Amino acid sequence: MPYKVMNAIRGGSMKKLLLFIVIAVSSLPLLAGPDLAELSEKADQYQGKFDAVTLLEDTSVNVAPSGMTHTVETTAIKVLNDRGCRHYQTVSFFYDPLTQIRQVLSAEVIHGDGTKTEIPLDRVRSYPQPARWIYWPNTRISIPFGLLKPGDIVRYKVEMKGFSYALLDKTAGDNDSRFQPPMKGQFYAIVHFQGFSPILYKSYSVELPKDKPIQYKFFNGEVTPMAAFTDGGMKYTFTKENIQPVKREPHMVDISNICEKLLISTTVSWKDKSEWFYSVNEDFAFNFTPEIKKKVDEITGKCKTDKEKIDKLNHWVAHYIRYSGLSMGEGEGYTLHPADMNYRDRQGVCKDKASMLISFLRAAGFNAYPAMTMAGARIENFPADHFNHCVVALREKDGSFRMLDPTWVPWVREEWSSAEQEQQYLVGYKDGQPLRTTPYSPPEKHFYRIASKCRIDRKGTLSGTLALTAEGQTDARIRRYAQRLFKNERDAYFTGIIRQAFPGAVIKKLRYQDPWDISKNMTATISFKIPHFATVKGNSFYFRSPALLYAAGDPANRMLKWKFTDKKKRKYGFRSSCTKLIEIRETIQLPDTLDTAHSRLPKKADKISGKFAGLNLSIAADNSIIKTTATLSLKKRVYPANAWQNVADAVGGFQKAANAWLKAAISGGAK
Repeated sequence: MPYKVMNAIRGGSMKKLLLFIVIAVSSLPLLAGPDLAELSEKADQYQGKFDAVTLLEDTSVNVAPSGMTHTVETTAIKVLNDRGCRHYQTVSFFYDPLTQIRQVLSAEVIHGDGTKTEIPLDRVRSYPQPARWIYWPNTRISIPFGLLKPGDIVRYKVEMKGFSYALLDKTAGDNDSRFQPPMKGQFYAIVHFQGFSPILYKSYSVELPKDKPIQYKFFNGEVTPMAAFTDGGMKYTFTKENIQPVKREPHMVDISNICEKLLISTTVSWKDKSEWFYSVNEDFAFNFTPEIKKKVDEITGKCKTDKEKIDKLNHWVAHYIRYSGLSMGEGEGYTLHPADMNYRDRQGVCKDKASMLISFLRAAGFNAYPAMTMAGARIENFPADHFNHCVVALREKDGSFRMLDPTWVPWVREEWSSAEQEQQYLVGYKDGQPLRTTPYSPPEKHFYRIASKCRIDRKGTLSGTLALTAEGQTDARIRRYAQRLFKNERDAYFTGIIRQAFPGAVIKKLRYQDPWDISKNMTATISFKIPHFATVKGNSFYFRSPALLYAAGDPANRMLKWKFTDKKKRKYGFRSSCTKLIEIRETIQLPDTLDTAHSRLPKKADKISGKFAGLNLSIAADNSIIKTTATLSLKKRVYPANAWQNVADAVGGFQKAANAWLKAAISGGAK
């Protein structure tokens, strides 16, 4: 659907705008807000279902011509049980003091008998926000409501001035200009109208100058919009009542993808955002020094092709610019740290690693630009501020862009992490660019292969070898598990998977690829012996497939641990780490010819063919050999809800085969 534009110039005729305003004015009694006592009574219907219910969320935003915002938020939450009481006895939130000022205006507890306990504001505490990896000077505010009883209501009002990211001005001093947004004069808002617990009343209003029109779009539901003239411009209000919560589902996509949400923007198009992102960084961040040029020449000196040069530069930045964020003050936020600073400090967050790689690539003669994306969630096709991650867009000779990400590929053989496939991004480019999507990466590029050859003796002891090969994101996952461990512990990563299924296993030999060497993909070969592998009864052997069990027990194959208790009922999409192809080829030599009449093996292959997942698995006998072949194809990173049954059937079929006990009777007896 097209954006709803609340302005006569952008959004349609003056007649429609006047009708919109008339509706708003006729609805003015609604603006007074709901009665808290009535909302409290309504909340009681959720007793036994939720720990707490949000009675009221009221947000009022005033936008200055510069784009700076002044916001007042009022929240009231009713606790319904002891868990809710414990959770809300202290309410905390944090902010960046370089770009925002936040203060608590009031806080109180409304008890079940109607009495109130005000929280003295001198008991509200501000202290440094605990940090890991990103050490920006964030501040945490905590409101101590103290011991609560079921039925109590905590209510608090918070004032905020500023925005979420900074393009700071050293000359600003302590005046309000330091709280102006980096894209000066512009305003964005992404407002979730739904969470994991009920919200009985939510209102979001924003007042803007009359020369600052907005466009908005409401996703995954409906909202009541209202507008009214004010002395300074226009005030837009969006309200919704009795909002049901998002029901948690296993492995569900980010709540931002599925919840009811409001997006507001004064920016006309992605092209404008793209041009701005280019302009604030181009003359500031990517100027390389002679020292940087010398390093680039050193890194690429032995490279014979452009592909090799790009690979070497990308992985040098990935490996040797440590992910650790310190605030540089001016420009922190959307502005990338300059190349000389990154090279000197050898550290930075995603945007700074991207800046370093762009500078390296330009020093090597390539055209590269910064790009913004959203790791973990979908970016809607609406020009608001959805971004949380910075990457690199390499301009190819044909004009297309090739994506590189030095943040996500340390010790990964890929140039762009396929865990980010089919993810939206925006390139900062001088002529402006539309919102784009990264390419799909098929399962075949992320394979997990096991070739196993074993033999069972007449006592039920299994001897054999298992060879593992992996590539792409599967390679990366195994490599990272191994890298976290010391050498003696690293051996246990591979051997422990076998011992988890067969505690008595004896490892005779282990050989694997050095996880710190990405010139070759990850491989491992294990020679082992498992006494009492098979239970022997007369001339029959009872056992499970060691190769299928190894694959199912490997932490690199997390989807094989999923549980599918209800295959059909699912409301929301779900996600995995990446597309994947699992291939198993196993032979088990029996001590004599198989007696098919008295054996119990699957009568037919398990074949599942689907749009989202596929399985082809067979366990069959060939004279004295049991052959197991399996191919499991997981075809998406993010799946729609209707893919659940297909994935459940395919993955569940593999799980069932891995746990199935086989009976192999031999002609000559077990003795």
